[in-house]
Amino acid sequence: MGGVPLIGRDDELAELALAIRDEHRHVLVTGEVGIGKTRLVTQAAQVARDEGAVVVEASCLPLDVRLPLLPVIEVLRSLDRALGREVLAALPLYALDELARLVPEVIGRQAGPDALPAGEWQRQRLFAAVGLVLTHIAGSRPVVVVIEDIHWADAATLDLLTYLRASSGGSITLIATCRSDEAPLDPPVARWVEQARRPETVRLELAGLSRAAIAELAEQTLDSPPPESVVEELHRRTEGNPYFAEELIAAAVVASHGGPGVALTRQPPRVLAELLVARSRRVSDTARAVLAVLAVAGRSVPEIVVARATGMAAADVTCAMHELVDARLATPDSVRPELGCRTRHALLAEAVAGDLLADERRAAHAGIAAAFAATNDPALSAEIAGHWSAAGRPRDEFGSLLEAAEHSHRLHAYTQAADLWHRAADIAESLPDVARTANVEPGWLRIRTIDALQACGRDVDAEALIEQTYATYRDSPSDTLTAAVLHRAAWHRGVAAQRETPSDTAYALFEEARRIHEMLPESPEYARLLADHARCMWTDSSDRNSEPIYRKALAVAERCGATLQTAHALTGLAAIALLHGEPSHGFALFDRARDLAGRHSGPSLHVEAMTATHHSDALLKSGQLAEAERIALEGLDRVRWAGAASRYPGGILRGNAAESLLERGLIDAAARLVADVHDRRPKRDDWNLHLLQAQVEICRGATESAVARARAVDLLGLAGPRMWVYERARFLPKVALWAGDPAAALDRVERALEVLGGCSVELYCGELFALGARAVADLADTARARRDGAAERAALTGAERLAAALDLMGSRPLTDHRFLAAVPGDRADWQAELLRLRGVRDPDAWAEAAAVWQRLGRPHRMAYAWWRQAEALLARSRNPMTASGTLQAAAEAANGMAPLTANIRRLARRSRISIRPVSFEPPPATDDPYGLTQRERQVLRLLAQGCTNAQIGGELFMSPKTASVHVSNILRKLNVVNRAEAAAVGERARLTGPDS
Repeated sequence: MGGVPLIGRDDELAELALAIRDEHRHVLVTGEVGIGKTRLVTQAAQVARDEGAVVVEASCLPLDVRLPLLPVIEVLRSLDRALGREVLAALPLYALDELARLVPEVIGRQAGPDALPAGEWQRQRLFAAVGLVLTHIAGSRPVVVVIEDIHWADAATLDLLTYLRASSGGSITLIATCRSDEAPLDPPVARWVEQARRPETVRLELAGLSRAAIAELAEQTLDSPPPESVVEELHRRTEGNPYFAEELIAAAVVASHGGPGVALTRQPPRVLAELLVARSRRVSDTARAVLAVLAVAGRSVPEIVVARATGMAAADVTCAMHELVDARLATPDSVRPELGCRTRHALLAEAVAGDLLADERRAAHAGIAAAFAATNDPALSAEIAGHWSAAGRPRDEFGSLLEAAEHSHRLHAYTQAADLWHRAADIAESLPDVARTANVEPGWLRIRTIDALQACGRDVDAEALIEQTYATYRDSPSDTLTAAVLHRAAWHRGVAAQRETPSDTAYALFEEARRIHEMLPESPEYARLLADHARCMWTDSSDRNSEPIYRKALAVAERCGATLQTAHALTGLAAIALLHGEPSHGFALFDRARDLAGRHSGPSLHVEAMTATHHSDALLKSGQLAEAERIALEGLDRVRWAGAASRYPGGILRGNAAESLLERGLIDAAARLVADVHDRRPKRDDWNLHLLQAQVEICRGATESAVARARAVDLLGLAGPRMWVYERARFLPKVALWAGDPAAALDRVERALEVLGGCSVELYCGELFALGARAVADLADTARARRDGAAERAALTGAERLAAALDLMGSRPLTDHRFLAAVPGDRADWQAELLRLRGVRDPDAWAEAAAVWQRLGRPHRMAYAWWRQAEALLARSRNPMTASGTLQAAAEAANGMAPLTANIRRLARRSRISIRPVSFEPPPATDDPYGLTQRERQVLRLLAQGCTNAQIGGELFMSPKTASVHVSNILRKLNVVNRAEAAAVGERARLTGPDS
């Protein structure tokens, strides 16, 4: 443990240091092997040395024959090395004679013959001599005696320690360490440890490190933050044991061969496994057989199950369990004792299971599976299937998989259900006789897997399986199965596939599936097919031609009593009603759909998430920002409950809530919603969160990061239906504009308009035209400043192209709409930017735009318009005071938007306008809004005072490297890029005050 940093032991170190300062006579530090006893006492000893104490350390050794007083001899030799022989000058002659028996090389002579008859008085004289040495030194300086591994101590050493504790005077502290997992202890050691339970003894029983401390240990070992999944697995398997954790990390580093990322090995490294297995070999054969079952089970197992799995008598199992508990190899379940015992920790189970021969391990798995199956508990079916699989018996596994999948489905555990059905499908296809015996069609297992994957938001996984299933079951003799396969393939190719527009083959597949269903009785599956067909059309074109298909889906669903499909159809009809001018009817349909989806007892997550997504998106577009956030977060709570918050539906809902917050200028709150994507590259199912994170980075002035993130989203090669193109296109030009690249922004706008024109999606494009106008105006401003006529003409030509595109759309994107609330603001921006393009500074045009955005509650858009209005006022007047109030209002509204604030302040400085400091009301204090630990909040407080890592370490008694790790964790949790920004966020969140 010498190389392991002292992490997560601040409280224990403080308690030990206090015990030394208070001159306690006895401190006992206990804990299992590797828990950090040596590192703790070594650190405390060094602190004591630094404060002027004399510290001597010795260890007991695991010898077959215990040499008497071996650690005491080492203590005396350490004193000689530390102080020299002058310490002996004041000792009486008898003491020197006695010490010469132990360390003649220190005394300088051999012990003389005993002058008196042998007896217990000799032990007393020897003990007194040792005590005199320590007391003599302690008269002038504190003395700390550390004896490690007392569990291996001989009886004489134990007696001497007891004597010193009871009789020595002066400032002497005795510190002993003892393994709590060394069982059974020798009787003298056990008695001595029991006697140490007296009140004056300080007992430190070291438990495993916290999850946060294990994360810090891993980060220091790897020199970079480990993935959360690695930390979680590391803490689970080691239960916080730092030595075990370090060994697993080291093995993972070796296994990675220096490549990117670190994954823990499935088996513990050899050195660690040998250490753990060696302890298991000290118990009887019966206990080892029981331990093997516990290890293979990997969890608490009742005695009756162990008895069935091993074939032992119940009484023998009970005795073996007691032996394992006494040997610290097993522990009773602390929460539910009726569940029996488990291995001491996960690594012990892995080591013991790994030590079994392959046939022994398979037999153990089969015995456990049969024993659990005998309990007739459906909740155990997935576990039983896993044991049959490990036993290499797929035929037995198949039935358990089906039962487990159905059970998981009933509990809405769709992720687990999908994995179970997928495995069952693999077995059914590889062993057709097993499927026939169970009367199960493998193709339907694939369909159920696909539906479960979509229900829990694993759309990317579902897409790959859809294509595999289509290739295999496209020509199934079963019409219903063929229709289901065609339906899933049509949806994938129409909406989920990466194409510029849905392929014609998607609509052909939908039509083919519909023809099959029209020859069959109406069913919920038919209603779902119709709703998906309509949704595919709507997502690509927002065309009202999808309405009759939605209405037919609704009628079929209602006739079949299919609540979920009814909600699906209502959601689509709501979107149609809204876009085509019936907002009150549309939102009423949304409310009805949400109510139906929420009351459904089946696999409703997919439709619930879809309804909440469309509803919150509609509220965003209608300008009801706070309500949009509420609906999105309610939907997010639902998918989080189902374990799908990190999947695609959860990402869309988080994105809608974050967009609402960004539009209202609440940057920190939006940042918290998308913080988990800060340190990872975009994927197909989280690109929207990355684009929102790029907006956060723009607001915070991290322009380069925002541009790199937007470029990474571009490199995904996403296209898909036109509604998805629109959702990406409206964010990307903003990044380019605030990064000072209007040419790139214009290019993005024009490419998007080319794809989006010619269908009802163009109604949403008002913001794109406003952004395009801003881009050409910026280009023209720069060209005029450089007297570059060609560049100015190019900017004017770009504006003409935008105007032509708007004409092709019949000016619909900038025509007032009963549903699209932002159209008046986009139109005002478009008109004002076109005036700026031509060099006309019109403050009234910008005042009109600011008034619209103020009414809509969009502070940053309002601030931009006021900035441009002030700019126009200053261009028309020589009196800067004409723009003073406007510029002050812009500064206040732009709070939280770093590049806009910088532009406003630059304009103020150029015009010699004084802007008052912007007051900012901090949000209400919360207990821990960012998940900071108490230690991290202490570090943040010092960081906010401008302290360096070395100064933080000195103030909080930690090394500069540990302080650096804390600072890195704080930056990650606050989702900021530097210390100054962390201090600002901490101050606003009231995390840096004296009571933090």
